[in-house]
Amino acid sequence: MKRLLLHIFIFATGILSAQTRTGSIALDSLPSDLPLPSITTLKSPAEGYIFAAVPYWGTGRAYLVVYNNQGRPVFFRKTPSTCTDFKLHENGLFTYFDYAAKKFFALDSTFAVVDSFWVQNGFSTDEHEIKLLRNGNVLLIGNGYRFYDMSQIVAGGDRNASVVVNVVQEIDRTRRVVFEWKAFEKYKLTDVGPGVNLRDLAFVHTHLNSIDFDLDSNLIVSSRNLDEITKIDRKSGEIIWRLGGKNNQFTFLNDTVGLSAQHSATILPNGHLLLFDNGNSHTPHFSRAVEYRLDQTAKTATLVWSYRNTPDVASIFWGNAQRLKNGNTFISWGKSNIAATEVDAKGEKVFEMTFPADVFSYRIFRFPPNLMTIVAKVDGSNVATEFSLEQNYPNPFNARSVIRYRLSRMGFVELDVFDVLGRKVTSLVQDVRDAGVHTVAWDGSAFSSGIYVYRLRMNGSSATRPMILLK
Repeated sequence: MKRLLLHIFIFATGILSAQTRTGSIALDSLPSDLPLPSITTLKSPAEGYIFAAVPYWGTGRAYLVVYNNQGRPVFFRKTPSTCTDFKLHENGLFTYFDYAAKKFFALDSTFAVVDSFWVQNGFSTDEHEIKLLRNGNVLLIGNGYRFYDMSQIVAGGDRNASVVVNVVQEIDRTRRVVFEWKAFEKYKLTDVGPGVNLRDLAFVHTHLNSIDFDLDSNLIVSSRNLDEITKIDRKSGEIIWRLGGKNNQFTFLNDTVGLSAQHSATILPNGHLLLFDNGNSHTPHFSRAVEYRLDQTAKTATLVWSYRNTPDVASIFWGNAQRLKNGNTFISWGKSNIAATEVDAKGEKVFEMTFPADVFSYRIFRFPPNLMTIVAKVDGSNVATEFSLEQNYPNPFNARSVIRYRLSRMGFVELDVFDVLGRKVTSLVQDVRDAGVHTVAWDGSAFSSGIYVYRLRMNGSSATRPMILLK
């Protein structure tokens, strides 16, 4: 029983062990239209599973899929419309974007839909990014239309051009906007790169496609159509610096190419910038993953690592670069004949997968085992024979949930609650209890939304169960 509970919890949080790596769903039970990738390289990649929403543009054949390293699905769900950006967040929830609903949906450990998120103030939710924050807030990109007399800005411009513009919004649990950054008020229309024709009747201005945090908690956003990464003051909304594009403030060192139509700009724990450079303006056209060391005072961006496939991959759009816990880099190539590649720190290819023709995914992720797994920190003791621990009710719950357990004899009982990193957040019982059925309530109103584990211990034995707090 303990083994089953552990497996359920590990799968729920994306912490999938090496022992379960080869588990998959029988091929004869899979839908005929579910895309199965071919694994063309498999040389000791990082542990974990591959998360993808496929295909990106479909004809009703749209799936959320979790693949193992052999390319076999361990989970799949057909969605009623085109979906994208299927991934796991730090709080244990999964999200994906649904084009029909124009919302991101959140899934719990059983992959049941438990919440949804969308932008406010008259803008439409953009599919490119969502960040679930530890305080329960959500960061999203929104888009809308604005009309400009482009004849006053560029010769031959349309007098009533329809321009797609972007905003970044932070929304709290009540769907109230607590921060809004209007990109079209901070950038000039003429800041666009060579891929945008300002004389068109309609064009996309910034094309924001990722949001991340710098080490000082200010925002880092990627504007594909500006070929630019921008740092934004999270309180004032003012631009702190601009990297790449027409308004570049940095000197690129050890790199003569720079950025072009990039995706997926993230800040690594050491402060370096990692991104996927689509390279639309590179000659010849090639895509790559790049890592820069940023000196934000001297304004230098030093290329310290990059991966360019041989032969070149030229991905016009989509893609991402993800640094894994073991130092490997997982690269999703977007609109390409290669779906994803994993390379080690030396650039040696350790994993690669391709999809069938005409199947693509906006971003693909590998979620590796958490090196500080709650399984190792909370459980790992002997199987309980003197008591039974039931699932809390309700689960998921908003603030208050009841835990029920049964003792076969009197004993000293410890009932504790841990967060997903294995840190004890509260003790519910530390006392002697008689044989019989007992209940205790946990009020989680002071805690952030996410997955928690409660552990019951008595006489050297223990049992654990996961529970989901959603506010």
